[in-house]
Amino acid sequence: MPIAAHLLGPPLMIRDGVVYAPPKGKKVWALFAYLVLSDRPPTRSQLVELLFPDAEDPAGALRWNLSELRRLLGGSETVGSARVVQLRLPEGSTIDVDVLMAGTSLEAVELPGLGRELLEGVDVDASAGFTAWLLGERRRLQALGGSVLREGALRALASGNARKAVELATRMVAADALNEDAHVLLIRAFAGTGDRVAVERQLSASVDLFRRELGVEPGPELAEAAVVEPERTAPVVAPGRPALQALLESGEAAVNAGAIESGLESLRSAVSGSRDAGQTEVEAAALLAFGSALVHSTKGKDEEGAAALHRCITAAETTGQRALAASAQRELGYVEVLRGDYPRAWTWLRAAEELAGGDPLELASIRAVTGAGLADIGAHEQAETAFREAIELAASVGQTKQEAWPQAVLGRTQLLRNELDLAEASLERGRALSRSERWTAFLAYPEALLAEVWARRGDVDRASEAFEHAFALGAQVGDVCWEAYAVRGFGLLHAARGDLGAAVEALELSLTTCARRRDTHLWVRAYVLDALCAVAVAARHPTAAGWVTDLASLTGRSGMRELSVRAYLHRRDLGDGSAIDAARVLSVGVENPHLHELLEPDGPSLLDDLLGKVGQP
Repeated sequence: MPIAAHLLGPPLMIRDGVVYAPPKGKKVWALFAYLVLSDRPPTRSQLVELLFPDAEDPAGALRWNLSELRRLLGGSETVGSARVVQLRLPEGSTIDVDVLMAGTSLEAVELPGLGRELLEGVDVDASAGFTAWLLGERRRLQALGGSVLREGALRALASGNARKAVELATRMVAADALNEDAHVLLIRAFAGTGDRVAVERQLSASVDLFRRELGVEPGPELAEAAVVEPERTAPVVAPGRPALQALLESGEAAVNAGAIESGLESLRSAVSGSRDAGQTEVEAAALLAFGSALVHSTKGKDEEGAAALHRCITAAETTGQRALAASAQRELGYVEVLRGDYPRAWTWLRAAEELAGGDPLELASIRAVTGAGLADIGAHEQAETAFREAIELAASVGQTKQEAWPQAVLGRTQLLRNELDLAEASLERGRALSRSERWTAFLAYPEALLAEVWARRGDVDRASEAFEHAFALGAQVGDVCWEAYAVRGFGLLHAARGDLGAAVEALELSLTTCARRRDTHLWVRAYVLDALCAVAVAARHPTAAGWVTDLASLTGRSGMRELSVRAYLHRRDLGDGSAIDAARVLSVGVENPHLHELLEPDGPSLLDDLLGKVGQP
């Protein structure tokens, strides 16, 4: 009989519409949650170490809990009993965390436990590793709940249901009152209802909250979201399709040439003009171009860009434009990768691939974004496969720029695995392709990573020159991610020269640089914070423990498992004897042999690792 399992909030099991009697012992729920959420099925010995390290008969305790879990699930066949323990749930069964991670936002927003804590009220006496895993999963799933509400609100706005968007955005603000993006979305939703009084009240309340609680002025996006569009009247002479198409093309050309503001203005006009003229096909194309430009070419506009992309999907579905819908969903997947909401990114990217058909260029873009997200969470083998597919597809149609991006991010994966020769070759290739396309806005990325390769090899002068050039390029194009990479490099060079005080200052500046924009790639913030922790721990800086806690929190709620492991290794270097056990548990599924080398007994400090003092012949 199919089951419906609820793990968000107080856990319960429903069979045939009836709530089944709870198990005898909280560890049954803990065992079930671990089996559901693990990257790969655990072995019996792993489960014993995780959940029953202090039991008089650990193997017997596991057998009893497995037996109780089978009873809860409805039969002996529901949990495999071999060396590897696997769930075998009846066909048609549902688990709320699976819906949250892989379902549509329409399904996920209806979950009764959305926003509640995983296994709420269930605290078990287990290993330090399980405690760390559960804390990270609780953070991750609560953050994912906010992402689902955001996605649902944007979808409701795109379909014209502004009141539903207000409801969902209100839940976002209630769950995370100091999330500025949530306030922007709530105000935009009120504006969508046409209620000017509600908009002004919410804008005033949001501004007062940030001033009172944080002592800061919110960004301009809050006021921009408060614009209530006037009711539209049909123009005296509606522009024809050729005129609207020309406006769209001129806007795209201006954005590509670097004239961002004028290009965005043309694209806005193309969107509104095509909507007024009833040219839905042109409107969908204009919304894709407008949303993509906001995401890639402007800073701090990802929320507005995502709203346009959702509208593009609605318009494209109406007119049967599958290719446009695929591109819009891929762009939304990219936005979720930047935000660190990886399960939602996979949902968008899978949908995009289904719509893309055999289009090699679109598939190349989808593979590249997928690879970037996989690399962020430490799934480097899968990421490398995706990158190589993206490179091959882009090369097959002569799209050099599209080839350059995955080539450079492949270099990042190789650098993280400490494969310095391979990383240098990939990054040199990415830099050469970028130069051939005069892609100045991207060139700083492979250059900063190349500089890190050289720094790890001890070629400090060459690395210093490259970091300086990458920083200048990043500042020139106004990309805080590229600036942050370079300033992080300055900190590493100070550390390599033995000046840990200057290194901490530079890395703090890099972290501040990341925070200048809300839509900075979250992984970059974590990468900078990891380096800051390494230097601060080595210097015994008074704020080191606080920064390590920040890193563990950031990586835990986003599912960046590889950097979560490093957070616990920093705790090990601070003298926490139990941290290495937590690091080993979190490392399961991380596809990085070099990281696993750092988990060995008496492993080196992470600062030595960052400076290239370990792992090299």
